[in-house]
Amino acid sequence: MKKIETIYISWHFTTHGIAYLKHILSAFYVNIISSENLNAHDISQEEMSLVFENPRKGFVFDKIYYLTANQNTFDKLSSRRFAYKNEILNDKEIQKSQTFEIWQKIMESNFENLDEEINFVRKNYQAKFELWKNQIWRNVHHYTIEDQLIWWKKYSNTHANYKNSDFFEELKTKVVDLRNQIEIAEKLKPIIDKLKTKHPNAQFIINASLGSNETQVVWQVFSELNILPTHSQLIRSYDNKISSPNERFKLFDIEQIPSKIISQIQNSLKLYSKPPETAERKLAELKMQHYSKSGFAILILGERGIGKSQLAEKVRNSKKNITANCASFADDTMAESELFGYKKGAFTGANSNKDGLFKEAENGILFLDEIHHLSLRVQAKLMKATGTDENNFMSIRRLGDNQEIKLKTTLIFASNKKISELRKLLLPDFYDRISQQVIEIPPLRQTPNELENEFIATWQHMKFEQFYPYKTYISTDKNLIEWIKTLELLGNYRDLQKISIFYKNFLDFSRETKKLLSEKTPFDFAKSEYEKYIAQNSDESQFESIFSDKQTAEQIEDELKKQLASWAIKRFKGAPNAAKHFQKLGGKTTSETLYRWEKK
Repeated sequence: MKKIETIYISWHFTTHGIAYLKHILSAFYVNIISSENLNAHDISQEEMSLVFENPRKGFVFDKIYYLTANQNTFDKLSSRRFAYKNEILNDKEIQKSQTFEIWQKIMESNFENLDEEINFVRKNYQAKFELWKNQIWRNVHHYTIEDQLIWWKKYSNTHANYKNSDFFEELKTKVVDLRNQIEIAEKLKPIIDKLKTKHPNAQFIINASLGSNETQVVWQVFSELNILPTHSQLIRSYDNKISSPNERFKLFDIEQIPSKIISQIQNSLKLYSKPPETAERKLAELKMQHYSKSGFAILILGERGIGKSQLAEKVRNSKKNITANCASFADDTMAESELFGYKKGAFTGANSNKDGLFKEAENGILFLDEIHHLSLRVQAKLMKATGTDENNFMSIRRLGDNQEIKLKTTLIFASNKKISELRKLLLPDFYDRISQQVIEIPPLRQTPNELENEFIATWQHMKFEQFYPYKTYISTDKNLIEWIKTLELLGNYRDLQKISIFYKNFLDFSRETKKLLSEKTPFDFAKSEYEKYIAQNSDESQFESIFSDKQTAEQIEDELKKQLASWAIKRFKGAPNAAKHFQKLGGKTTSETLYRWEKK
């Protein structure tokens, strides 16, 4: 069996130099850290400097790739390498060693490069040359990259254990500005592509913390976009200044960092602008956090515009996320070809093979919205495909192909229909299959205490905050939020977006335009536009959600009373207030009656 290569990649680090690379390799060599456990703390640079002195058996990488650029490029990041005389002469280990006089002479002579220093010491201090040579690492970060590489190849003790003369390769990039992420990415990608081709099955360990802050960002973006080799792990190394505050060479830590940190951060953020306060919203979010790890299908239910796709996106982490709206499939053939793919010649126009959405989402997530639009025929094919074997593999078959493709993917379905409606629209077996785990997102009108937070989030999401800060222009307008709380908001977040647009439009209007309007405040204008133009459910569609040919008239009457009571209690902020309102109009309804209706 062919040995799998292990490869280490790092940028040059101007403040620590190439000796830092040697210390990290030493930590791997003595198994303080390994590819199976990429975490270690309080590693001594003093101890690591001696690891390669005596050859022994330990872990070595098959290849080290060291990324550099022109010296001027790194000098723009830090001028530290030029200010080194005091540092080396104040080094306690140097002061108490037999080489202190040598270092004094070197500091006084202002040699131009390492070779000149080497020749000087070899000629004048032959007896102490080896001792002095073994101390160069303490000062090597003050030399040019070229000199550091000379030290690494000719004078460091690394080669005592790295027997392969070809183990180290400098990759000199053409990056001019290490503060420019775009330039770094453009110059680095071709290099990474070549390494992927050269080492197709290798395991890569990439130190993402060296170079510059901007190179660190690029490593994370490359990892997020799957540009890095398939088997890549990211680490960071840094000085632990707390553990060794008075030491010149600090103890250092090595830690593995997430390969998909951007997705991880996104996944950890709450769906809502602030943590939800109501139990229903908290439950929806907590269910998604739990269900997304199970591997079973998830069904998200909620009205239009309530954020079903946003909730599904919370599952994004290290996985691909493929999304499709089932309402966009013109017919069954299109639905099947999009979902399962097709083989060349399967139908007129199938001029080449095509992978379907299932294949594209392999080892990731397939989110199918508005699932109720699929025909019974397509549901039947989906039901067969979503059945899994003992190893949790699904089996799909492209149109026109007799061969089955086995794959794994997490399936998330969504619909704005109620459970009672879905049961009528979906095949019973298919419904059972996709409803293994159900999450219901409550409509906004059911959580009135959340509405101000949600409107603020919408205002910010629409990029209006930068022009009209909420605290300055809206928070003092008490009428707006109170009015929004009285609305049904059948479009949920879409309705909040429209109200935001109406409100901002008034703020943007010229004086001349405002004079011609009958509404004189942004609230009055937003309210007027919303009531005139925002489509609400028609009477017929409202009744369809209540009436059923399987209910008695008495059952329908009870449902109507329940909805009336629920609306009145919310509209007037309590049953007593609602009862007073109705009684002022001549009615006899009491608060007790409303409570009784609500509990039917």
